[in-house]
Amino acid sequence: MRKQVYCIECEKQLVKDEIALNKKIFLKDTKEFLCLNCMSESLGCTVEDLEIKIEEFKEQGCTSFL
Repeated sequence: MRKQVYCIECEKQLVKDEIALNKKIFLKDTKEFLCLNCMSESLGCTVEDLEIKIEEFKEQGCTSFL
């Protein structure tokens, strides 16, 4: 069973794509994660922008998003 991971800002439980995006955008070895809502606020973009980025990474075959 996989360890549950929570957003460091709002404490929402994260799904694997949110965790993978944190590692891809910030640091691969990060231990602190943001949900898409908090990440969008931090980066100054929309949640939809981040969802599009996730799909782009999947289409590129990034193994973090499998």
